[in-house]
Amino acid sequence: MKKFLLALGVVLTFALLLGAAAYVLLFMEDPVQEGRGESISVAEKVSKPKNADVRDQAETQADILEMLDYETRKNRDTVGWLWVPGTQINNSVLQSYDNTVYLRQDERREYDLYGCYFVDYECSVGSREELSPNTIIYGHSDLKDNPDGPRFSQLYHFTDLDFARETPVIQFSTLDGFMYWEVFAVFYTELNDSFISPDPPEGIDRMAAAAMEKSLYDYGVAVGPQDHVLLLSTCTGSYGANDTSHRFVVLAKLLPEEAEIPTQAQLEVRTES
Repeated sequence: MKKFLLALGVVLTFALLLGAAAYVLLFMEDPVQEGRGESISVAEKVSKPKNADVRDQAETQADILEMLDYETRKNRDTVGWLWVPGTQINNSVLQSYDNTVYLRQDERREYDLYGCYFVDYECSVGSREELSPNTIIYGHSDLKDNPDGPRFSQLYHFTDLDFARETPVIQFSTLDGFMYWEVFAVFYTELNDSFISPDPPEGIDRMAAAAMEKSLYDYGVAVGPQDHVLLLSTCTGSYGANDTSHRFVVLAKLLPEEAEIPTQAQLEVRTES
């Protein structure tokens, strides 16, 4: 009988120890991982997006929020998510202490000829109220103005009238909110301090008006002095392979939270006078 009770005690003790270990594995956080400076729970590991290092993951607002959370943990320079429907521009956006950091680095800080999408270092990024009047995002192109090329080469889809008409809205969102931006100008331009100023000295409305004058299309979208705009800028090969003074730009206006999201742009091709 004593032997039986002793054996039973050993079995119960082992069961208790096994249960405690299972509890720790299921509900406690992992210790801080080397080089990351943060702890990741088992639940977070399980819910990590599949193929999260592959581009074009986000298709819904829930996807964007999930990917932003994941990307922020992978790189603390992540400030937003940019999505241009109908293109492969569907990625996280970075921001650093100057504009050279991500020229040749991708989202994982690894060398990449085409870098990644990054916000001008002088811009304020956050909630709607915290945004600079002009939020500027840079990205490389292949200098062939090829809409099927890498990164911001895809912006050249806007030179196609049908695409421009069917793509009236861009989404640039942050962890502080989902934001829709209505396109109002698509144009080639020389480098201009006004266009790449987070707070244009002449006012955002006058900067926007100057852009509309250059635009390939007349979108008929009004931009007032209190509006916020999003500027996507990339290089162009239209002025010669050695030209470094011109850019291709897409400009869009932040829509109010309660605004109806347009499904088609009411644009006209602008004719030169």
